Amino acid sequence: MGPKENIMPTGHIVFDHDGTLVKTDVIPYVLFDGIRELLSELKSQGLELYVWTSRPRKSTKESLKKFEIQHFFTDLFCYDDGLPKPNPMGLAHLTEGFPKDKILHIGDSSTDLEGAKAYGIEVVLACWNNPDQVDNYNDLADYSALNLIELRKIIKGKFYV
Repeated sequence: MGPKENIMPTGHIVFDHDGTLVKTDVIPYVLFDGIRELLSELKSQGLELYVWTSRPRKSTKESLKKFEIQHFFTDLFCYDDGLPKPNPMGLAHLTEGFPKDKILHIGDSSTDLEGAKAYGIEVVLACWNNPDQVDNYNDLADYSALNLIELRKIIKGKFYV
């Protein structure tokens, strides 16, 4: 093993797919500006990344491959893998054995927020697709980010990266 292989990740970040990584309210779907760069930065800083989505596994894998971001993610938990959001089963599966204070979920819907809260982890409300979400869900979120600059600050504050 090389020296990097012994380094433990500084934390675990679970992303939602639709409305967080990928803009799915337009046809064709597009990756949000700056997401690929963000994922690359986070991986290079030793963070483990995951996807927890209400999208079926086949279409999730196709989407991540199409946007060339699949290699950033350690694992996925999709709609057809078990109980759907907001049930926290997917979060438990992805992060089993990890300290909950070292896990952060990033999502844009009430089911993301409710699931993260039920699992007992902090959650960021991703508002870069819909700024009005701050007013709708702010009481459920630990943090809210209107853009990726704000998200980076939240992640830095949480994981000291």
